[in-house]
Amino acid sequence: MKKKIIVFSAVVLALVFLISTVASGAAVTKDIKAYYRNIKIKVNGKVIDVGDTEPFIYNNRTYVPIRLVSEALDKVVEWDNNQSMVIINDKSPSEISQQLAAKDQQIQNLTYQNSFLQGKIIELQKKIEELEKEAENKKKNSADYLEDYLYDEYSKWKGIKFDFNVKESKGNFTVTIKFDRSDYKSEWNKLSEKTITKWIEDIYDFVEDEFPDAGFKGTIYDTDEREDLVEFEESKGKIKMRFYDYDSKSDFEDLEDDLNYYFGSGLSTYHKNFGNLKADIQVDEYDYDDEIYITIIVNTSKYGDEWDDVKDTAAADEWLYDIMEYAYDELDEDYAIYGHVEDSKGKTQATFQCSFSGRMTINWK
Repeated sequence: MKKKIIVFSAVVLALVFLISTVASGAAVTKDIKAYYRNIKIKVNGKVIDVGDTEPFIYNNRTYVPIRLVSEALDKVVEWDNNQSMVIINDKSPSEISQQLAAKDQQIQNLTYQNSFLQGKIIELQKKIEELEKEAENKKKNSADYLEDYLYDEYSKWKGIKFDFNVKESKGNFTVTIKFDRSDYKSEWNKLSEKTITKWIEDIYDFVEDEFPDAGFKGTIYDTDEREDLVEFEESKGKIKMRFYDYDSKSDFEDLEDDLNYYFGSGLSTYHKNFGNLKADIQVDEYDYDDEIYITIIVNTSKYGDEWDDVKDTAAADEWLYDIMEYAYDELDEDYAIYGHVEDSKGKTQATFQCSFSGRMTINWK
């Protein structure tokens, strides 16, 4: 690095020594040649920022700011104006104690933080190990895991008691759902193909969530006749169903069974005044292929008082709306619905209809 030579002018030095003279009472002025070469100071391996007080070389000696270096060496620097003396001392024990106390507190805080973080690391590692173990166990016992789920959720479904058997091979599940049809013939016959399909789809949704790459197929098996009633299999993310020996009922017959099951009795949920009132609900094809007619025959010969209490009320309206909505949903919105309510003598009590768009109306007589 090329030396940079700066000659202090007599005027500048005179000002410096004039100030010194005022401070100490005596001063000597002298022209000097000082060399500046971007000199740095390193104390105990650390480079000190000299700021505007840059060291320089004069008469082959390096001059550095004494306060800067002393404080870097952890000394106390004072200026005695009366004696024109720079005084350098070690720090007092109290100052050192304060510094040590501050350092100790800092170390204590860092130690606490380190212990806290170590505890968190251990806690997270334990959690990771538990999750890995759970995943491994589920993988090893996936068939048992699925079978336990089916028993927990569906051991009794729609009033029918089922048994389940799950086998797993190369990541694919085969599920056998078993029940004695002779014991639950009425309950089984009330189930539509759509209802059963929705049930199997719900089971598959669980399998897909827990075992995304697994295949899925199975049967619903009648232990009385020892025959399959339904076969199902997943294909490209969708469930395909095949029904056997299913009474060959039409969709309208299935709908009629469902409506009687859900809305033909137990109507006190709509209002207590319904009591034990019962109704017979019949479904027929209407004049056109896309219309059906629902006849609701209220048993007024036995429950006449109950019917008088609820007919033409908000509770009865809600009951009829629910019947129309259920039929509308079951027929996939492909049909318009017309119908009426009559008493045991055949006298019309109300008429109702649901359009293709799902708009429902009720007219009481």
